[in-house]
Amino acid sequence: MRIGTAEARRGGVAKGYLDLVSFPTGGTEKAPVMVAHGDEDGPTLWLTANVHGNEVAGIPVIHRTVTEELAQRIRGTVVGVVTLNPSGLRSAERTSHYDARDPNRLFPDFRGERATNSTQELINGKIFRHIERTADALVDLHCSNVGSVPFSILDRLLVGEDELEGDVHSLVERRNAVADAFGFTPIHGSGVERTVEEELHRSLSGACMNAARIPAFTAELGSDYIVESRVVEAAVIGVRNIMRELGMLDGEREEVPHVTEVPDDFPVRRTSLWSPVSGLLRKRVEPGDVVREGDAVAEVTDSFGETKHVVEAHRDGWVTSFQLGMGIEEGSLVCYYAERVEDDELVETYG
Repeated sequence: MRIGTAEARRGGVAKGYLDLVSFPTGGTEKAPVMVAHGDEDGPTLWLTANVHGNEVAGIPVIHRTVTEELAQRIRGTVVGVVTLNPSGLRSAERTSHYDARDPNRLFPDFRGERATNSTQELINGKIFRHIERTADALVDLHCSNVGSVPFSILDRLLVGEDELEGDVHSLVERRNAVADAFGFTPIHGSGVERTVEEELHRSLSGACMNAARIPAFTAELGSDYIVESRVVEAAVIGVRNIMRELGMLDGEREEVPHVTEVPDDFPVRRTSLWSPVSGLLRKRVEPGDVVREGDAVAEVTDSFGETKHVVEAHRDGWVTSFQLGMGIEEGSLVCYYAERVEDDELVETYG
């Protein structure tokens, strides 16, 4: 298996670089790649990290997973891209030097529309072609806001009416099995309208599912900017369990440590709560707390601490994270929220 300059021999690990784009003054932006190639043939699992430059916890997950010891135990191959956004990593910024837009909304569009061929889109396209050519499954390692609970996001698969009778449901089932093996509480991605409006189908995992038909999901490893050791440990174990699910690694599943106490007894979909007024944010619950419809999640006060507005849960669910800081502008985000949904079909038609 060769990705860029990393060419792994059977039973070993190779480290190298994937050229992304040349600098105007000479030299090349490169993504560091690690490849563990087993002695026997088997599936290829991709692990990608740091597409948002300030989300760093996925990097040590790859370092601790793609090892010589693993290469001697697995069937197949594990490819780890240490950072998808080297310029963002250097500057500790979400975006890259090459585009002011979210780099995780610039992967190929399954509709073949809206691509502008910006430098970042060209970079993403180069990486995606390698994934499309080789991957049997992919986990994109992210972090959410400071103070966020860890969880996984299951992207929605958008299909035409004529595809509903095909194998699209089996793709979702295979993805869900991989995410279940990982062991973090799953949250369904946004509905079809919000998915398209916010171009979530052009995230890396969204593009894998919708454009390449590769089972993929996004793992949110807690807070951005920092590395939470307990979450990294849980993610490393979760990745090994994915390899067992794919038939790459022998043995029983390991128990994934509980990194949050959020419930998993009812399905939830990712959404957010907003404030209609400006003021100062005062939390009434903590990330991971279960709330019922109508419960107070937060309140917005004036400068003297007097309540101006109470932000209520519009459905049963739990908070994943609050916005950073206290200042709330009219119409701004208060928190990300996992709302309870029943019979939520992750395959939806898109016309």
